[in-house]
Amino acid sequence: MLNQAHDEQRQEQTKESVVSSIRSLLLIVPALLLLRFLGEHAWAYWSAAAIGGLGAVLAAFDIVNQVRLLLLRRRGVTASVWVVLVLIAGIFALGVRLI
Repeated sequence: MLNQAHDEQRQEQTKESVVSSIRSLLLIVPALLLLRFLGEHAWAYWSAAAIGGLGAVLAAFDIVNQVRLLLLRRRGVTASVWVVLVLIAGIFALGVRLI
């Protein structure tokens, strides 16, 4: 009984952490697309910088959350590492495009 409740709680936290990571990527990806296709326009560059900056801040919080869940052993190692790598890659790609 106790293990079943623990497994349900772990699954709920896993879904919650993945959804929060997707939220930050929903801001980073449109910023990257703006820079890719309309980057020569000043309005697109500044809009992408604002949207992507907000996404990068959210991604930083998500990375900290993933590391916390990993250290508390509430999340699998593989899942946490992949989420962190995807978020870092998105932030890196945004930074390269903006510079």
